[in-house]
Formats: sequence, C-alpha cells, structure tokens
Amino acid sequence: MLSERLAPVERLKSGLNGTLKFVYLQATGRPRLVNLEVTKLCNARCDFCDYWETKHEIRLSDYRPIIKRINPLVVSITGGEPMLRRDLSQIVRQIKECSIFIFTTMVTKGDLLTVEKAQELINSGLDQISISLDFLGKKHDAYRGIPGLWDHLSNLIPQLSKISSNIVLNTIIMEDNLDQIIDIAHQAKDWGVKVSYSSYSVMKTNNTSHFVNGQLERVKKIVEELIELRRKWKGGIVSTEYYLKEIPRYFANVGIPDCLAGLNMITVTPSGHIKRCSEMPVIAHGSEYYPGIFDKTRCTSCWYSCRGESQAPFTFKRALECLGIWV
Repeated sequence: MLSERLAPVERLKSGLNGTLKFVYLQATGRPRLVNLEVTKLCNARCDFCDYWETKHEIRLSDYRPIIKRINPLVVSITGGEPMLRRDLSQIVRQIKECSIFIFTTMVTKGDLLTVEKAQELINSGLDQISISLDFLGKKHDAYRGIPGLWDHLSNLIPQLSKISSNIVLNTIIMEDNLDQIIDIAHQAKDWGVKVSYSSYSVMKTNNTSHFVNGQLERVKKIVEELIELRRKWKGGIVSTEYYLKEIPRYFANVGIPDCLAGLNMITVTPSGHIKRCSEMPVIAHGSEYYPGIFDKTRCTSCWYSCRGESQAPFTFKRALECLGIWV
C-alpha cells in the first residue's frame, strides 16, 4: 500500500508511477518483489531459522547498482535483523533513488527499534515497517529468545501508530498460535496498526514441530474469520484474500505447486548475489541479473507471504487497495 505520509496529490502521483511501473514489469518479465537481505546476522534465537548462527559475512554498502538492474516494484529489507545495520537509513535512501517508483518495506522483530529510529527511517523514504509478532504476551519472548521483547513491543507499537499509518504486524500462522491469530488481529486494531499473515514452513531448519498438523478445519474457520474482518475493517488486515484462502490448502497438502520465485520475486543476499528465494542456492551476482535468468521453480514447500502475495492476481480491486481505497 502506498505510504500515507504523502499528501493526497503526491499519493496520486505515486500511484500513477506505481501503475506505470507495474505495467513495465509485466511487459519486461521483471519481478514485482526483491527481498533484500542486508545482513544474515541476528540477535534472536528462533528455532525455525538458523541465520542467528552466522558469525561473519560479506556485505555491500551500496545496493543501488543491483536494485537498478533488477528494477522491482517492491523492495523488502530483511535479515537476519536488518536493524543491526547502522547504515540502514542510507540503504533506504539508496533504494528510493533507483526508480520512479519502488515501495520500500522492512521486516524486523522490533527489539532494536525505537520511535526515533523509526522516524529516521520514514524520513529516509521507508514506506512501511513490519514488526514480527507471533504471540501476545511473554510467550513471544520465549519463541524469539529475547527477554522483555513483548513489553518493549506493546509499549512501542502504539507510539509508532502515531507517526505512521503503515505499521504492520507480521504474524506466522503455526500450530502453536492458532488460538491467538484472531486475537492478534484485534490487538493490531486496538494499537492502531495493521496486520499481515504468513504460513509456517519447515524449510530453514527442518523443524516440523510448529507446522499445523491435524487442525485443518480449525484453520479454515480462522481464515474465514480473517477474511470477514478484512472486509469489515477495510485495510486493517493487509493480506490479500487470495493469499488467505490458500493457507488451508497449503497445510493440508504440505505445500503448494506453481511457485513463481525467480520470476515474480527474487532474493538478494548481503553480498549482492541473487537467489530465487531465501531457501535456494545462489546462482549469480546481482550485477549479472537479466529477465529469464531463473528457470521454472519446482519447489512446492512453502506458502510464505512474500511468495503468495507476489503471485496474487493484480485486479482492479487490488490496485485500489494499494492506493488506500477499500471497496
């Protein structure tokens, strides 16, 4: 969704530029989304991810040549924990210089985020801040391996809602938190922020303990309620209906075919190399990218939101939603 920090005329201009950019991407076969991993370092201890085991890495200080070459619609700044990069605001400014339109978002667990740092990033051009939240209460601390995380987020997020209307909770749907998925949506609304959902995958560490197993009817009812709330709240839940409706099928079949990773989305590593997604091997340096460098993806193993949303049909209704118009 376009940043609501822009004045109405600027938002309209940005929306037109975004539409032109989307048409360009469709015509040239370029990806809608780049997941830019600015670091693999992380101070969490999540058992579904092994990035925190990284001790050393090679990383770039300037990603402009690569972003310009790929020229996507959206750049999602990820990690590891992206806020471990002290030059993060500079990276945001670099990305915004690369095209007439690039929507920038960042995914963070939020422990290093403050109101002042968020304001600095927004002033640098960051359009959206996504904060990971999988549980309400101190269970979230244990899951992420960071004592005091829940208290910090529950104090911080309402303050962030006052400086930006594009603060989004990023919640993973898994076996452990099915009883909290709807409650998290209501908590987001109470805090004055939005919420987006993703689906747990075993791909990073082969940890199956969090994968939804045997509760498919419950998942279907949760998805139905989320879709109902999405229609009612008109913008509070930013996940598309397309994405949400596929979640039960993903858990039932332990995967979904026809992944468009490498086509609609690609990953750029801290060193500037490219992969079809974060779980797949490097195939080239970003300076060697060209449309068609990736062949068809045969993996069916995830339904991450970055995958599902990047291949969601771009309808007229969705275009209006991206402009902040909900019908």
